[in-house]
Amino acid sequence: MAASKISKISNNKINSIQSKKIFFSLDLKLALFLALISFIIYANTFNNDFVLDDRSIMTENLIVKKGISAIPEIFTTPYRYGFYVTSNDLYRPLSLVMFAIEYQLFDGKPNASHVINVLIFMSCVVLLFFFLNTLFDHKKIFLAFIASLLFAVHPIHTEVVANIKSRDELLCFFFAFLSLNLFIKYLKNGKLKELILATICFFLSLLSKETSIVFIALVPFIFFFYINEDKKKSTYISICCFAVSILYLFIRFTVLNKYNANHLSDIEFIDNMLVSAPDLLSRLATAILVLGNYVKLLFIPYPLVCDYSYNTIPFVKFNNFWVIFTLIIYVALLILGIYRLLKYKKDILAFGILFFLITIVLFSNIPMLIGTIMGERFLFFASVGFCIVLALFINKIVPDIELASIKSFSDKRILFVLLPILLVFSIITVNRNADWANNLTLYKTDLKNVPKNARMYYYLGNELLISVYSQETEQNIKRQMIDEAINYLNTAIRIYDKYSDAHRVLGNGYLLREQYDSSEYQFKRAISLKPYDNEARNNLDVMYFNTKNYQKSIEVNYEMFKYDSTNYARFNNIGVCYMKMQKFDSAINALKVGISKKPEYIPFNQNLALAYKLSNNRDSAKKYEAIVKKEIPQFSIY
Repeated sequence: MAASKISKISNNKINSIQSKKIFFSLDLKLALFLALISFIIYANTFNNDFVLDDRSIMTENLIVKKGISAIPEIFTTPYRYGFYVTSNDLYRPLSLVMFAIEYQLFDGKPNASHVINVLIFMSCVVLLFFFLNTLFDHKKIFLAFIASLLFAVHPIHTEVVANIKSRDELLCFFFAFLSLNLFIKYLKNGKLKELILATICFFLSLLSKETSIVFIALVPFIFFFYINEDKKKSTYISICCFAVSILYLFIRFTVLNKYNANHLSDIEFIDNMLVSAPDLLSRLATAILVLGNYVKLLFIPYPLVCDYSYNTIPFVKFNNFWVIFTLIIYVALLILGIYRLLKYKKDILAFGILFFLITIVLFSNIPMLIGTIMGERFLFFASVGFCIVLALFINKIVPDIELASIKSFSDKRILFVLLPILLVFSIITVNRNADWANNLTLYKTDLKNVPKNARMYYYLGNELLISVYSQETEQNIKRQMIDEAINYLNTAIRIYDKYSDAHRVLGNGYLLREQYDSSEYQFKRAISLKPYDNEARNNLDVMYFNTKNYQKSIEVNYEMFKYDSTNYARFNNIGVCYMKMQKFDSAINALKVGISKKPEYIPFNQNLALAYKLSNNRDSAKKYEAIVKKEIPQFSIY
């Protein structure tokens, strides 16, 4: 009898081990399938170019272009410091570190960066699947798989994957869910190294993008209501997340404060029109309308656009039907989520609803205004909650399905419901990826869907004048491009007259068309709207120099020092202008001031040699010529 009991126990253990091996094998197979689907669905982004604000973090970022040597500088400067500095800036060093490495390895070509984006997205999908499978106690693997599959193919993620700049969002998600999986391992195994590693991953998520700060609320929610086998360990996990968040905020504040970049009030109207809403109620009502747009895009992700700024979304009041309807939806979701959380143990529907609400609140423009009114990328985290709820809905249609069985995946009833959704989502995603091929394709496609968007007209005009114009060789086509760009930019200004960037670029258009009075007016208008816009001043300087108005060119160069006191190269421009005016002593004085500030700048010595030659001071001219020859042997003024 004892032998029989032992035999029975041994058989049970063997069966349990075999069952776990089979189950793990299924986990792995499904994870690999999800990775493959994610790869296939975004493979057509590999040949895409840099688009939108990719230039601010890669092609025109002076720090990133230094390569690996710039990594220490990246950690101690604001996010866009290598491109420009604004008083409302961000601190997201981790993605910039990757971009610096990629720039050095791949010489700033976009293909490798697109591939890396897709690989990280694949990892995000797999990590989400593992997390959900554990969340459901490995009893509803089918549900975890369907939710992750919906997440993989949902078109709302095209901006995040196809736009290289959105690496910050991908890394944030990757490290956030990696930390959750590691925290779960710590909860099961109790190994301190897993707690430490998970905490480090969460810190890396914050260094990628501040979105995961909401995990201060999500982590206790997950580990006290769902994966809650050990309250003591759950407390340690929550404390670690809170402590790391405080550390990140301290570092962020310290870095941004050093560059006077902590002023949230400096959000521009063109970025987020809510900053100048007619009144508080209009601001709140419009923000609620945007929340409704997010829900609509989750259910019907079409059309998708890269920009929702002014005047895509109108100001509304609380008498608007869609505002009231959206408010009812969100209040109902909050009540339903809390009710089911408290009434049913580990309720999946409550998790999906509350995960969505917690992660969307940061981008709602209700507790505080953010840098833009709306963006599809802001649904990257929140869509997890939606995909869980949609997977539950699919399951409700076929309620007798075995959630932990492999047979679920071949059930015709499930396929009848699921396949059309997957097919539609996949087609939209692949087509949308093609829209992100280059700036011109993206802007022209999206303008059709947002014909009142001032920024889209600006984007098109700017793209035609900068990238397309420079590549074209046929003069007649070039003139047509200038005219087309000017029309787009004038339309942008008609929609929003105070659009300083549009005025500046319009000035460039008139400059190319040699309409100097119009060009001067547009540059001055841009400066009056944005006094710190030295790019407009620089273009105004070019216009004055080209029209031989050297005195005004000198005045503009001196003005620029008010907003960028370290741009000592301006003394070279001033010196050249004085030489053109044959005021050689003034030219020499300006150039010598420049040398005293920036002695390594070769043009100072070149122009000093020339200025001395023109003033018949041969000895001094030869002296500076000799200095230049050390760097440029072929240089000669005699």
